[in-house]
Amino acid sequence: MTHPALVEVVVTFNPADLAMIRSVLDAEGIPYFIQGEHFALIRPLVEPARVLVPEAEAEHAHDLLRHLDLAYVGIRVRD
Repeated sequence: MTHPALVEVVVTFNPADLAMIRSVLDAEGIPYFIQGEHFALIRPLVEPARVLVPEAEAEHAHDLLRHLDLAYVGIRVRD
């Protein structure tokens, strides 16, 4: 079984951001993987959580998340 390539669309240190991002992606039916989610809770501001989506969904996910206007320290929405 071949898995689709994943693309990073958001990097954040904030668990509240992850809840909002998860909600938006779930509502749109976009599959995702959050790398480092639990590590970010244990050692905040050391390793951010990275939101990854299938390459085919990256542009759509980016457009949705860009409009959330998340402005917390360390967040980055990939271009």
